[in-house]
Amino acid sequence: MIAIFGRQPDDLLYLESYAEAVGEEIQLPCGLTYRLAKIDGVDVILSCAGESNYLSAIVLSELFALYPIPHVIKIGDSITLNPEFEIGDIVFVDSVYPHAVNYHADGFRYGEIPGGIPSVFPCDRSLFASLQGGETPLKRGALMSGEKAIYEKGEFDTIMKRRYLYVDNMAVYNPCSYGLALACHLHQSAFTDLEIVSLKAGDEEGKLTRKRNALAKAPELGRLVCKLLEGGQL
Repeated sequence: MIAIFGRQPDDLLYLESYAEAVGEEIQLPCGLTYRLAKIDGVDVILSCAGESNYLSAIVLSELFALYPIPHVIKIGDSITLNPEFEIGDIVFVDSVYPHAVNYHADGFRYGEIPGGIPSVFPCDRSLFASLQGGETPLKRGALMSGEKAIYEKGEFDTIMKRRYLYVDNMAVYNPCSYGLALACHLHQSAFTDLEIVSLKAGDEEGKLTRKRNALAKAPELGRLVCKLLEGGQL
Protein backbone atom coordinates (compact mmCIF):
# COMPACT_ATOMS: atom_id res chain seq x y z
CA MET A 1 0.00 0.00 0.00
CA ILE A 2 1.61 3.25 -1.19
CA ALA A 3 0.47 6.51 0.41
CA ILE A 4 0.31 9.56 -1.85
CA PHE A 5 -0.16 12.95 -0.21
CA GLY A 6 -1.05 16.26 -1.76
CA ARG A 7 -0.82 19.47 0.21
CA GLN A 8 -4.32 20.36 -0.98
CA PRO A 9 -7.12 18.32 -2.62
CA ASP A 10 -6.39 19.86 -6.04
CA ASP A 11 -2.97 18.20 -6.01
CA LEU A 12 -4.64 14.79 -6.27
CA LEU A 13 -7.13 15.54 -9.07
CA TYR A 14 -5.05 14.01 -11.86
CA LEU A 15 -4.41 10.80 -9.93
CA GLU A 16 -8.07 10.48 -8.94
CA SER A 17 -9.17 10.86 -12.56
CA TYR A 18 -6.49 8.46 -13.84
CA ALA A 19 -7.12 5.73 -11.24
CA GLU A 20 -8.91 2.52 -12.17
CA ALA A 21 -10.92 2.76 -8.96
CA VAL A 22 -11.34 5.33 -6.20
CA GLY A 23 -13.21 4.60 -2.98
CA GLU A 24 -15.34 6.86 -0.84
CA GLU A 25 -13.80 9.22 1.67
CA ILE A 26 -12.90 7.63 5.01
CA GLN A 27 -12.55 9.85 8.06
CA LEU A 28 -9.60 9.55 10.41
CA PRO A 29 -9.74 10.27 14.17
CA CYS A 30 -7.98 13.60 13.57
CA GLY A 31 -10.89 14.67 11.37
CA LEU A 32 -9.20 14.56 7.98
CA THR A 33 -10.08 12.03 5.32
CA TYR A 34 -8.43 9.68 2.83
CA ARG A 35 -9.46 7.47 -0.09
CA LEU A 36 -8.34 4.01 -1.12
CA ALA A 37 -7.62 3.72 -4.84
CA LYS A 38 -5.95 1.53 -7.43
CA ILE A 39 -3.54 3.12 -9.91
CA ASP A 40 -1.76 1.03 -12.54
CA GLY A 41 -2.71 -2.05 -10.55
CA VAL A 42 -1.16 -0.71 -7.33
CA ASP A 43 -3.21 -0.20 -4.16
CA VAL A 44 -2.70 3.36 -2.93
CA ILE A 45 -3.94 5.73 -0.27
CA LEU A 46 -4.79 9.27 -1.40
CA SER A 47 -4.80 11.93 1.30
CA CYS A 48 -3.94 15.56 2.01
CA ALA A 49 -1.21 16.80 4.30
CA GLY A 50 -2.75 20.22 4.91
CA GLU A 51 -0.85 23.37 5.83
CA SER A 52 0.84 22.21 9.01
CA ASN A 53 3.68 19.84 9.85
CA TYR A 54 1.87 18.89 13.05
CA LEU A 55 -1.25 17.90 11.14
CA SER A 56 0.59 16.05 8.37
CA ALA A 57 2.52 14.00 10.94
CA ILE A 58 -0.71 13.11 12.75
CA VAL A 59 -2.55 12.12 9.57
CA LEU A 60 0.25 9.87 8.34
CA SER A 61 0.77 8.35 11.80
CA GLU A 62 -2.92 7.43 11.94
CA LEU A 63 -2.64 5.82 8.50
CA PHE A 64 0.42 3.86 9.62
CA ALA A 65 -1.72 2.46 12.43
CA LEU A 66 -4.20 1.14 9.85
CA TYR A 67 -2.04 -0.01 6.92
CA PRO A 68 1.47 -1.25 6.17
CA ILE A 69 2.93 1.61 4.13
CA PRO A 70 6.45 0.98 2.79
CA HIS A 71 6.61 4.17 0.74
CA VAL A 72 5.08 7.66 1.00
CA ILE A 73 5.01 10.14 -1.89
CA LYS A 74 4.35 13.85 -1.37
CA ILE A 75 3.28 15.97 -4.35
CA GLY A 76 2.20 19.59 -4.59
CA ASP A 77 3.62 23.07 -4.98
CA SER A 78 6.17 25.07 -3.03
CA ILE A 79 7.79 28.49 -2.79
CA THR A 80 11.33 28.69 -4.16
CA LEU A 81 14.04 30.39 -2.11
CA ASN A 82 16.65 29.98 -4.85
CA PRO A 83 16.68 32.54 -7.71
CA GLU A 84 17.99 29.85 -10.09
CA PHE A 85 14.68 27.96 -9.86
CA GLU A 86 11.90 29.14 -12.17
CA ILE A 87 8.11 29.04 -11.95
CA GLY A 88 6.94 25.69 -13.28
CA ASP A 89 10.11 23.79 -12.42
CA ILE A 90 9.47 20.36 -10.91
CA VAL A 91 11.89 19.61 -8.10
CA PHE A 92 12.92 16.16 -6.96
CA VAL A 93 13.64 16.75 -3.28
CA ASP A 94 16.93 15.30 -2.06
CA SER A 95 16.45 16.08 1.63
CA VAL A 96 13.87 17.65 3.92
CA TYR A 97 15.10 20.08 6.58
CA PRO A 98 12.78 20.74 9.54
CA HIS A 99 12.38 24.03 11.39
CA ALA A 100 15.81 23.89 13.01
CA VAL A 101 15.23 25.80 16.25
CA ASN A 102 18.54 26.70 17.85
CA TYR A 103 18.95 24.55 20.98
CA HIS A 104 22.69 25.26 21.10
CA ALA A 105 22.48 26.78 24.59
CA ASP A 106 21.10 23.48 25.87
CA GLY A 107 24.06 21.51 24.59
CA PHE A 108 22.77 20.48 21.18
CA ARG A 109 24.38 21.18 17.82
CA TYR A 110 22.83 24.00 15.81
CA GLY A 111 19.85 22.52 13.99
CA GLU A 112 19.75 19.39 16.14
CA ILE A 113 16.39 18.59 17.71
CA PRO A 114 16.23 17.06 21.21
CA GLY A 115 14.98 13.50 21.48
CA GLY A 116 17.23 11.91 18.89
CA ILE A 117 15.31 13.35 15.93
CA PRO A 118 17.58 13.98 12.92
CA SER A 119 18.20 17.54 11.76
CA VAL A 120 17.72 16.43 8.13
CA PHE A 121 15.65 13.69 6.50
CA PRO A 122 17.07 12.17 3.29
CA CYS A 123 14.51 11.26 0.64
CA ASP A 124 14.63 8.13 -1.52
CA ARG A 125 17.13 9.41 -4.07
CA SER A 126 17.28 6.12 -5.99
CA LEU A 127 14.17 7.11 -7.95
CA PHE A 128 15.65 10.21 -9.56
CA ALA A 129 17.46 8.31 -12.31
CA SER A 130 14.29 6.48 -13.34
CA LEU A 131 12.39 9.77 -13.68
CA GLN A 132 15.13 11.78 -15.34
CA GLY A 133 15.35 11.80 -19.12
CA GLY A 134 11.60 11.63 -19.74
CA GLU A 135 9.25 14.24 -21.15
CA THR A 136 9.35 16.26 -17.92
CA PRO A 137 12.79 17.56 -16.89
CA LEU A 138 13.51 17.52 -13.17
CA LYS A 139 15.67 19.67 -10.96
CA ARG A 140 17.05 18.59 -7.61
CA GLY A 141 17.34 20.45 -4.34
CA ALA A 142 16.73 20.50 -0.62
CA LEU A 143 13.37 21.44 0.89
CA MET A 144 12.88 23.47 4.04
CA SER A 145 9.66 22.88 5.95
CA GLY A 146 8.44 24.97 8.86
CA GLU A 147 5.26 25.99 10.59
CA LYS A 148 5.38 29.64 9.61
CA ALA A 149 4.17 30.26 6.06
CA ILE A 150 6.99 32.17 4.40
CA TYR A 151 6.19 34.42 1.46
CA GLU A 152 8.61 37.32 1.84
CA LYS A 153 12.35 36.87 1.34
CA GLY A 154 12.82 39.53 4.00
CA GLU A 155 11.18 37.32 6.59
CA PHE A 156 14.05 34.87 6.25
CA ASP A 157 16.69 37.57 6.28
CA THR A 158 15.44 39.55 9.27
CA ILE A 159 13.40 37.15 11.39
CA MET A 160 13.64 33.47 10.56
CA LYS A 161 17.14 32.91 9.20
CA ARG A 162 18.80 32.37 12.59
CA ARG A 163 16.31 29.59 13.34
CA TYR A 164 16.85 27.65 10.14
CA LEU A 165 19.68 25.35 9.15
CA TYR A 166 21.56 26.21 5.94
CA VAL A 167 18.77 28.45 4.64
CA ASP A 168 20.96 29.73 1.78
CA ASN A 169 21.26 26.19 0.38
CA MET A 170 17.53 25.49 0.27
CA ALA A 171 15.69 25.19 -3.03
CA VAL A 172 12.03 25.23 -1.97
CA TYR A 173 9.84 25.70 1.08
CA ASN A 174 6.48 24.34 2.24
CA PRO A 175 4.76 23.94 5.63
CA CYS A 176 3.96 20.21 5.60
CA SER A 177 6.70 17.94 4.20
CA TYR A 178 8.64 17.77 7.46
CA GLY A 179 5.70 16.16 9.28
CA LEU A 180 5.49 13.45 6.62
CA ALA A 181 9.25 12.90 6.57
CA LEU A 182 9.31 12.63 10.36
CA ALA A 183 6.49 10.04 10.43
CA CYS A 184 8.29 8.04 7.71
CA HIS A 185 11.51 8.15 9.72
CA LEU A 186 9.77 6.89 12.84
CA HIS A 187 8.06 4.06 10.92
CA GLN A 188 11.13 3.24 8.77
CA SER A 189 9.34 3.91 5.49
CA ALA A 190 10.79 5.45 2.33
CA PHE A 191 9.83 9.03 1.47
CA THR A 192 9.74 10.71 -1.95
CA ASP A 193 8.87 14.38 -2.45
CA LEU A 194 8.11 16.02 -5.82
CA GLU A 195 7.35 19.75 -5.79
CA ILE A 196 6.17 22.27 -8.38
CA VAL A 197 7.71 25.72 -8.06
CA SER A 198 4.62 27.95 -8.05
CA LEU A 199 5.90 31.12 -6.39
CA LYS A 200 9.19 32.93 -5.80
CA ALA A 201 9.80 34.32 -2.32
CA GLY A 202 9.20 38.05 -2.32
CA ASP A 203 7.10 38.09 -5.51
CA GLU A 204 3.97 39.94 -4.45
CA GLU A 205 2.30 39.79 -7.87
CA GLY A 206 3.08 36.09 -8.15
CA LYS A 207 0.70 35.31 -5.31
CA LEU A 208 -2.19 36.05 -7.66
CA THR A 209 -1.14 33.36 -10.14
CA ARG A 210 0.35 30.81 -7.76
CA LYS A 211 -2.63 28.47 -7.90
CA ARG A 212 -2.79 28.64 -11.68
CA ASN A 213 0.93 27.91 -11.92
CA ALA A 214 0.53 24.80 -9.79
CA LEU A 215 -2.53 23.48 -11.63
CA ALA A 216 -0.83 23.93 -15.01
CA LYS A 217 1.96 21.55 -14.03
CA ALA A 218 -0.09 19.14 -11.91
CA PRO A 219 -0.76 16.67 -14.78
CA GLU A 220 2.97 16.36 -15.44
CA LEU A 221 3.58 15.69 -11.77
CA GLY A 222 0.79 13.11 -11.74
CA ARG A 223 2.30 11.33 -14.74
CA LEU A 224 5.64 11.08 -12.94
CA VAL A 225 3.94 9.37 -10.00
CA CYS A 226 2.12 6.99 -12.35
CA LYS A 227 5.45 6.17 -13.99
CA LEU A 228 6.82 5.08 -10.62
CA LEU A 229 3.74 3.00 -9.86
CA GLU A 230 3.58 1.42 -13.31
CA GLY A 231 7.26 0.56 -13.22
CA GLY A 232 6.92 -1.24 -9.88
CA GLN A 233 9.78 0.79 -8.42
CA LEU A 234 8.14 1.54 -5.08
